[in-house]
Amino acid sequence: MSKINPHQLTDNVKLLQKVALWKGDEVLIIKKSADSVSRPERWDLPGGNSEWPDASQAGFGQYAQDIAREVLEETNIQISNSKFLISKLIFFNTFFDPDKNVFSILVGWSINLPKNFDKKQIKLSHEHTDFKFVKLEDLDKYDYGYKKGKFITDIIRASHG
Repeated sequence: MSKINPHQLTDNVKLLQKVALWKGDEVLIIKKSADSVSRPERWDLPGGNSEWPDASQAGFGQYAQDIAREVLEETNIQISNSKFLISKLIFFNTFFDPDKNVFSILVGWSINLPKNFDKKQIKLSHEHTDFKFVKLEDLDKYDYGYKKGKFITDIIRASHG
């Protein structure tokens, strides 16, 4: 295998994980910055790409750590790795980008925030410019990146049902 690209499992495969964070009947969406490589200035869910684990990291636990870390980095919300058990997976899909010759595995999770969660705890990373908690019926009022971002609303709807 050749050198692995950063933020990918291999040169031609990446694992993209996203989390629908629910506060009651509202889900957290975050707006990507203008300099984002993928879907700039579009609404998104917290999450990101996972890399191939090194020899000291075993099994799916590494990917649970990755998604928990991404949520913390992007929103300042701490979620235990144990919330990301494979049995709790709510969305799984794939996508092939022929321009980049990259096969993406798309994974979605759903987490209910504690009832006493205060929205003031959210501190966005430099990768994001805004956040909102939205109701399911208002989901389509936001731009997720057209067809390429449809998986975001698919994850949210799968997590709500």
